[in-house]
Amino acid sequence: MTKFLGSFFGSPSPPPAPDYAGAATAQGAANVETARLEGRMNRPDVFSPYDQTLVTDLGDDRFAMNYSLNPEYERQRVKQANIGEQYLDVAGQRLNELPSSQFDFGALPSYEGGIDRTGFTPLATTSNLNDYAQRSEDAYYNRGISRLQPSMDMAKTQLHTQLINSGLPVGSEAYNNSMAQLGLQQNDQLQGLAQSSIGEGQRMRTGLASEAQSMRQSQLAESSMIREMQNQARQQALTDALLQRRLPMEELATLTGSPSIGSAGLGTATTGLNVPGSSVAPPPIMAATQAQGASDANRYASEVQGYGSKMNALGNIASTGAQLYMMSDKTLKENIVKVGQSPSGFNIYEWNYLWSPERFRGVIAQEVQKIKPKAVLSNIFGHLMVDYSKLDVNMERI
Repeated sequence: MTKFLGSFFGSPSPPPAPDYAGAATAQGAANVETARLEGRMNRPDVFSPYDQTLVTDLGDDRFAMNYSLNPEYERQRVKQANIGEQYLDVAGQRLNELPSSQFDFGALPSYEGGIDRTGFTPLATTSNLNDYAQRSEDAYYNRGISRLQPSMDMAKTQLHTQLINSGLPVGSEAYNNSMAQLGLQQNDQLQGLAQSSIGEGQRMRTGLASEAQSMRQSQLAESSMIREMQNQARQQALTDALLQRRLPMEELATLTGSPSIGSAGLGTATTGLNVPGSSVAPPPIMAATQAQGASDANRYASEVQGYGSKMNALGNIASTGAQLYMMSDKTLKENIVKVGQSPSGFNIYEWNYLWSPERFRGVIAQEVQKIKPKAVLSNIFGHLMVDYSKLDVNMERI
């Protein structure tokens, strides 16, 4: 019976630890062998209409590639090489045409950055404008008075004759009044001429200022256009000079570039290996070892959980008697925390059993055995159990 219970309630043994070091060594050896296999697969003999590459395995992961052209292709290649040499000969003769000195920017037309205003028409000053206006005003007045004065003198003579013929003697009041009235009229004419002269002077002053400004702007625009044309001429001269300097270099570069074989319609040689690569995956030794370790761990956890259920069943059987023995062996518990002490001195703890997360409160059988041995007994597996009816502590689920 005891043997049966031992086989039924026996605690599970943990699985052996995976041999990761051995797996890593085996994985490394497999990787090396895989690399060697890929190396052999990716070094085939290659044949084309123009050449061939033969691969020889020298052992110790060393290979020799023997490359050769077919005779016809080799003959064409030599012919092309001779043509290239002729190009190089011509290029050597053209070396003397290359410029040997630095580019001379001083030979180019000068760059015009600003505008020379030395020959520009000066802007009229206030003094000049006032003087011009006064001269214009005087000229206008003099021209007017030269035309007006004869008619004014004639009007005076005619009025004098008319008054005398009318019987009004010179010096009489009527004579003097008539002559004074004529004088007032002629004075108004002179005032009007003076005002017109002033207006003419101002008009001429404004015209002179506007004309000077317009002429200066025209000169400025013309100078700007000339400057732009000079700078464009400089830029064109620079472009032409650089092109003339660069042409011999470009011709020499063209001559020194040998014609390619492909351009002669001969095709292109393989010049070595040029085949699609092949790949081989190494056996997943390390992954398989890790997967087996995880499977063993899951199986062990399941066995531990089953063992806990059996132990709970055994505890229930033990507690059905008059004496209430509960499993309190420290080796069956985890996450043990001391939470107090009973009046008689027993330490009180909280824990959960190895096979369940459920928490309990009670004592540790090993400690009770030292104080009250009669309250402790051992089950058939050697685990200690406590009779809580003999203690001043109760075992409780939390």
